Amino acid sequence: MNAGEPDPDKRPTQPLFGFPPPPASWDGLVQGPHNAAALRISSKPDDWATPVLCITGPAKCGLTYLAEAWADQFGGEYLSAAQLSRAGLRGLDALAGRHVVVDDADLVAGKSDEALLSLINLVTSGGGRLLLTAHRPPSQWRAGSPDLKSRLNSLPVGEIGAPDDDVLRARLQAAAAQRYLRLSTEVLNYLVPRLELAYEAVENFMDRLSDAVSEHDRAPSLPLARRVLDAMSGAGDDDEAEE
Repeated sequence: MNAGEPDPDKRPTQPLFGFPPPPASWDGLVQGPHNAAALRISSKPDDWATPVLCITGPAKCGLTYLAEAWADQFGGEYLSAAQLSRAGLRGLDALAGRHVVVDDADLVAGKSDEALLSLINLVTSGGGRLLLTAHRPPSQWRAGSPDLKSRLNSLPVGEIGAPDDDVLRARLQAAAAQRYLRLSTEVLNYLVPRLELAYEAVENFMDRLSDAVSEHDRAPSLPLARRVLDAMSGAGDDDEAEE
Protein backbone atom coordinates (compact mmCIF):
# COMPACT_ATOMS: atom_id res chain seq x y z
CA MET A 1 0.00 0.00 0.00
CA ASN A 2 1.37 3.42 -0.94
CA ALA A 3 2.08 6.00 1.72
CA GLY A 4 -0.92 8.18 2.42
CA GLU A 5 -3.42 5.72 0.91
CA PRO A 6 -6.36 4.74 3.16
CA ASP A 7 -6.52 1.22 4.53
CA PRO A 8 -10.10 0.14 3.80
CA ASP A 9 -9.82 -2.91 6.05
CA LYS A 10 -9.08 -0.80 9.10
CA ARG A 11 -12.28 0.02 10.96
CA PRO A 12 -12.64 3.56 12.33
CA THR A 13 -11.59 3.89 15.97
CA GLN A 14 -14.18 6.62 16.58
CA PRO A 15 -17.94 6.24 16.01
CA LEU A 16 -19.17 7.74 12.78
CA PHE A 17 -22.12 10.08 13.02
CA GLY A 18 -24.21 10.07 9.87
CA PHE A 19 -27.74 10.55 8.69
CA PRO A 20 -30.28 7.78 9.35
CA PRO A 21 -31.07 5.64 6.29
CA PRO A 22 -34.10 6.70 4.23
CA PRO A 23 -37.37 5.08 5.35
CA ALA A 24 -38.46 1.94 3.55
CA SER A 25 -40.97 2.42 0.76
CA TRP A 26 -42.56 0.12 -1.80
CA ASP A 27 -41.13 2.19 -4.65
CA GLY A 28 -37.66 1.79 -3.14
CA LEU A 29 -37.66 -2.01 -3.50
CA VAL A 30 -35.17 -3.43 -5.99
CA GLN A 31 -37.32 -5.46 -8.37
CA GLY A 32 -36.18 -8.20 -10.72
CA PRO A 33 -36.54 -11.87 -11.56
CA HIS A 34 -35.20 -12.78 -8.12
CA ASN A 35 -38.26 -11.40 -6.33
CA ALA A 36 -40.92 -10.78 -9.00
CA ALA A 37 -43.28 -13.52 -7.84
CA ALA A 38 -42.87 -12.67 -4.15
CA LEU A 39 -43.57 -8.98 -4.73
CA ARG A 40 -46.48 -9.67 -7.04
CA ILE A 41 -48.35 -11.74 -4.47
CA SER A 42 -47.43 -9.67 -1.42
CA SER A 43 -48.52 -6.44 -3.17
CA LYS A 44 -52.14 -7.66 -3.41
CA PRO A 45 -53.13 -8.84 0.08
CA ASP A 46 -56.85 -8.71 -0.76
CA ASP A 47 -56.24 -11.42 -3.35
CA TRP A 48 -54.43 -13.83 -1.01
CA ALA A 49 -55.91 -17.32 -0.90
CA THR A 50 -55.48 -17.28 2.89
CA PRO A 51 -55.11 -14.39 5.36
CA VAL A 52 -51.48 -15.31 6.08
CA LEU A 53 -48.53 -15.29 3.67
CA CYS A 54 -44.85 -16.01 4.24
CA ILE A 55 -41.96 -14.55 2.23
CA THR A 56 -38.56 -16.24 2.56
CA GLY A 57 -35.10 -15.45 1.24
CA PRO A 58 -31.36 -15.67 1.94
CA ALA A 59 -29.52 -13.51 4.46
CA LYS A 60 -29.38 -9.78 3.67
CA CYS A 61 -31.78 -10.16 0.73
CA GLY A 62 -33.92 -7.26 1.95
CA LEU A 63 -36.65 -9.01 3.95
CA THR A 64 -36.68 -6.36 6.68
CA TYR A 65 -36.91 -3.59 4.08
CA LEU A 66 -39.74 -5.48 2.37
CA ALA A 67 -41.54 -5.94 5.70
CA GLU A 68 -41.27 -2.24 6.58
CA ALA A 69 -42.27 -1.18 3.07
CA TRP A 70 -45.31 -3.49 3.14
CA ALA A 71 -46.45 -2.09 6.48
CA ASP A 72 -46.06 1.45 5.13
CA GLN A 73 -47.83 0.63 1.86
CA PHE A 74 -50.91 -0.84 3.52
CA GLY A 75 -51.06 1.19 6.73
CA GLY A 76 -50.11 -1.89 8.71
CA GLU A 77 -48.21 -2.66 11.88
CA TYR A 78 -44.58 -3.79 11.72
CA LEU A 79 -43.39 -6.16 14.46
CA SER A 80 -39.95 -7.67 14.91
CA ALA A 81 -39.69 -11.16 16.35
CA ALA A 82 -38.63 -9.68 19.69
CA GLN A 83 -41.58 -7.27 19.76
CA LEU A 84 -44.06 -10.05 19.11
CA SER A 85 -42.48 -12.25 21.78
CA ARG A 86 -42.85 -9.43 24.33
CA ALA A 87 -46.39 -8.51 23.34
CA GLY A 88 -49.13 -9.43 25.77
CA LEU A 89 -52.54 -10.73 24.76
CA ARG A 90 -54.03 -7.27 25.26
CA GLY A 91 -51.53 -5.83 22.79
CA LEU A 92 -52.31 -8.54 20.27
CA ASP A 93 -56.06 -7.92 20.58
CA ALA A 94 -55.51 -4.45 19.15
CA LEU A 95 -54.14 -6.03 15.96
CA ALA A 96 -57.24 -8.06 15.18
CA GLY A 97 -58.48 -7.34 11.68
CA ARG A 98 -55.47 -5.20 10.76
CA HIS A 99 -52.64 -5.63 8.28
CA VAL A 100 -49.67 -6.89 10.31
CA VAL A 101 -46.16 -8.00 9.35
CA VAL A 102 -43.81 -10.03 11.56
CA ASP A 103 -40.18 -9.85 10.53
CA ASP A 104 -37.92 -12.85 11.28
CA ALA A 105 -41.01 -14.81 12.24
CA ASP A 106 -39.04 -18.06 12.38
CA LEU A 107 -37.31 -16.69 15.50
CA VAL A 108 -40.68 -16.43 17.24
CA ALA A 109 -41.76 -20.02 16.62
CA GLY A 110 -40.44 -22.30 19.34
CA LYS A 111 -39.84 -19.43 21.76
CA SER A 112 -43.27 -17.85 21.84
CA ASP A 113 -45.60 -20.23 20.04
CA GLU A 114 -48.62 -18.86 21.87
CA ALA A 115 -48.02 -15.30 20.67
CA LEU A 116 -47.59 -16.28 17.02
CA LEU A 117 -50.56 -18.66 17.04
CA SER A 118 -52.74 -16.07 18.78
CA LEU A 119 -51.77 -13.43 16.23
CA ILE A 120 -52.59 -15.76 13.34
CA ASN A 121 -55.99 -16.52 14.86
CA LEU A 122 -56.78 -12.87 15.66
CA VAL A 123 -55.85 -11.57 12.21
CA THR A 124 -57.71 -14.40 10.50
CA SER A 125 -60.90 -14.07 12.53
CA GLY A 126 -60.91 -10.29 12.17
CA GLY A 127 -60.50 -10.29 8.40
CA GLY A 128 -57.01 -8.80 8.43
CA ARG A 129 -53.83 -9.87 6.67
CA LEU A 130 -50.59 -11.18 8.18
CA LEU A 131 -47.27 -11.17 6.33
CA LEU A 132 -44.45 -13.25 7.82
CA THR A 133 -40.83 -12.96 6.68
CA ALA A 134 -38.07 -15.45 7.44
CA HIS A 135 -34.87 -16.95 6.10
CA ARG A 136 -36.31 -20.49 6.31
CA PRO A 137 -39.59 -21.90 4.99
CA PRO A 138 -42.30 -22.34 7.66
CA SER A 139 -42.09 -26.12 7.43
CA GLN A 140 -38.58 -25.89 8.93
CA TRP A 141 -39.48 -23.65 11.89
CA ARG A 142 -39.23 -25.08 15.41
CA ALA A 143 -42.84 -25.00 16.54
CA GLY A 144 -43.63 -26.81 19.77
CA SER A 145 -47.40 -26.48 19.37
CA PRO A 146 -48.97 -29.09 17.04
CA ASP A 147 -51.66 -26.55 16.13
CA LEU A 148 -49.08 -23.94 15.14
CA LYS A 149 -47.03 -26.54 13.27
CA SER A 150 -50.09 -27.51 11.25
CA ARG A 151 -50.80 -23.85 10.44
CA LEU A 152 -47.22 -23.21 9.36
CA ASN A 153 -47.06 -26.28 7.13
CA SER A 154 -50.12 -25.08 5.20
CA LEU A 155 -48.93 -21.50 4.60
CA PRO A 156 -48.45 -20.24 1.04
CA VAL A 157 -44.82 -19.15 0.56
CA GLY A 158 -43.18 -16.65 -1.78
CA GLU A 159 -39.42 -16.90 -2.21
CA ILE A 160 -36.72 -14.33 -2.98
CA GLY A 161 -33.98 -15.99 -5.00
CA ALA A 162 -30.26 -15.37 -5.40
CA PRO A 163 -29.14 -12.26 -7.32
CA ASP A 164 -27.84 -12.22 -10.89
CA ASP A 165 -25.49 -9.56 -12.28
CA ASP A 166 -28.29 -7.07 -12.97
CA VAL A 167 -29.75 -7.48 -9.49
CA LEU A 168 -26.28 -7.20 -7.96
CA ARG A 169 -25.76 -3.89 -9.75
CA ALA A 170 -29.14 -2.58 -8.59
CA ARG A 171 -28.52 -3.73 -5.02
CA LEU A 172 -25.14 -1.99 -4.97
CA GLN A 173 -26.80 1.24 -6.09
CA ALA A 174 -29.57 0.86 -3.50
CA ALA A 175 -27.10 0.05 -0.71
CA ALA A 176 -25.03 3.08 -1.66
CA ALA A 177 -28.10 5.35 -1.64
CA GLN A 178 -29.04 4.13 1.84
CA ARG A 179 -25.60 5.28 2.97
CA TYR A 180 -25.93 8.56 1.06
CA LEU A 181 -23.23 7.54 -1.41
CA ARG A 182 -23.21 7.36 -5.20
CA LEU A 183 -21.31 4.76 -7.17
CA SER A 184 -20.17 5.81 -10.62
CA THR A 185 -20.74 3.62 -13.67
CA GLU A 186 -17.00 2.97 -13.72
CA VAL A 187 -17.05 1.65 -10.15
CA LEU A 188 -20.16 -0.47 -10.79
CA ASN A 189 -18.66 -1.95 -13.96
CA TYR A 190 -15.58 -2.93 -11.98
CA LEU A 191 -17.47 -4.43 -9.02
CA VAL A 192 -20.24 -6.44 -10.68
CA PRO A 193 -18.09 -9.13 -12.32
CA ARG A 194 -15.79 -9.38 -9.27
CA LEU A 195 -18.08 -9.26 -6.24
CA GLU A 196 -19.59 -12.52 -5.03
CA LEU A 197 -23.18 -13.03 -6.20
CA ALA A 198 -24.61 -12.84 -2.70
CA TYR A 199 -26.61 -10.23 -0.82
CA GLU A 200 -24.31 -10.52 2.18
CA ALA A 201 -21.32 -9.68 -0.03
CA VAL A 202 -23.03 -6.48 -1.19
CA GLU A 203 -23.79 -5.30 2.34
CA ASN A 204 -20.36 -6.27 3.66
CA PHE A 205 -18.64 -4.42 0.82
CA MET A 206 -20.79 -1.31 1.21
CA ASP A 207 -20.23 -1.21 4.98
CA ARG A 208 -16.47 -1.29 4.43
CA LEU A 209 -16.58 1.23 1.60
CA SER A 210 -18.76 3.59 3.66
CA ASP A 211 -16.30 3.36 6.55
CA ALA A 212 -13.38 4.11 4.24
CA VAL A 213 -15.19 7.08 2.70
CA SER A 214 -16.15 8.50 6.11
CA GLU A 215 -12.77 7.92 7.73
CA HIS A 216 -10.74 9.53 4.96
CA ASP A 217 -13.32 12.00 3.63
CA ARG A 218 -12.98 10.67 0.09
CA ALA A 219 -15.55 9.97 -2.58
CA PRO A 220 -16.13 6.28 -3.44
CA SER A 221 -13.67 6.29 -6.34
CA LEU A 222 -12.50 3.30 -8.35
CA PRO A 223 -9.10 3.07 -6.57
CA LEU A 224 -10.82 3.10 -3.17
CA ALA A 225 -13.42 0.52 -4.25
CA ARG A 226 -10.62 -1.68 -5.61
CA ARG A 227 -8.71 -1.50 -2.33
CA VAL A 228 -11.82 -2.35 -0.31
CA LEU A 229 -12.53 -5.36 -2.53
CA ASP A 230 -8.88 -6.48 -2.36
CA ALA A 231 -8.95 -6.20 1.42
CA MET A 232 -12.08 -8.36 1.58
CA SER A 233 -10.44 -11.06 -0.52
CA GLY A 234 -7.08 -10.82 1.22
CA ALA A 235 -5.36 -9.69 -1.98
CA GLY A 236 -4.29 -6.48 -0.29
CA ASP A 237 -2.21 -8.43 2.22
CA ASP A 238 -0.41 -10.29 -0.59
CA ASP A 239 0.30 -7.03 -2.42
CA GLU A 240 1.80 -5.50 0.69
CA ALA A 241 4.01 -8.54 1.24
CA GLU A 242 5.38 -8.22 -2.28
CA GLU A 243 6.24 -4.52 -1.95
